[in-house]
Amino acid sequence: MSVRYLVNWAIWIGVLSGFYVYLYLQTPLAPYGIIWMTFVALPIYFTGGAKPEEYLSYVLSMLVGVIWGLFYLFCIDRLIAWGMAGDLATALVVAVVCSVQCAVHFIPPLSKTPLRVVPIMFGAISMCFSQGGEKAVPVALTLLGGLTLALCCGLGVRFLTPEGRWSVSGVFSGRNATGKS
Repeated sequence: MSVRYLVNWAIWIGVLSGFYVYLYLQTPLAPYGIIWMTFVALPIYFTGGAKPEEYLSYVLSMLVGVIWGLFYLFCIDRLIAWGMAGDLATALVVAVVCSVQCAVHFIPPLSKTPLRVVPIMFGAISMCFSQGGEKAVPVALTLLGGLTLALCCGLGVRFLTPEGRWSVSGVFSGRNATGKS
């Protein structure tokens, strides 16, 4: 990719991100103070090389990750309520539940479904941990925003020629910057 291509794509990403942030800050999600979570979901999708057709898998896996996150926290809370030290309860639950989660989503049948993108699940779990299990709906909506922003950032290559010039010729054909579909 040429320097022009990368600069123009960077401009696309920056403008979209700025637009997203402005819109997000106009929504009822703004007071929760978790807009930063957008930029946790974005790189998981964007730098993971996800194709546009994988977007739904990422979204569904993220939602499952929020559920897993709440489950981890529930289990930790129960062990602490039964008298186990917090650090030991956390370590034990992470060891056990993480093993189960990975096995469930790595092997068939779930590995053959949209519920297979474990990296975004861990991103969602981390975001649930960061909020102590609170704000699950705002967390999920913000992560959805990050995934959507990442999808749009990736689609920006359709506006660029292989040389990095702006063009609309590839937008509807579905070609990417290499000229391939």
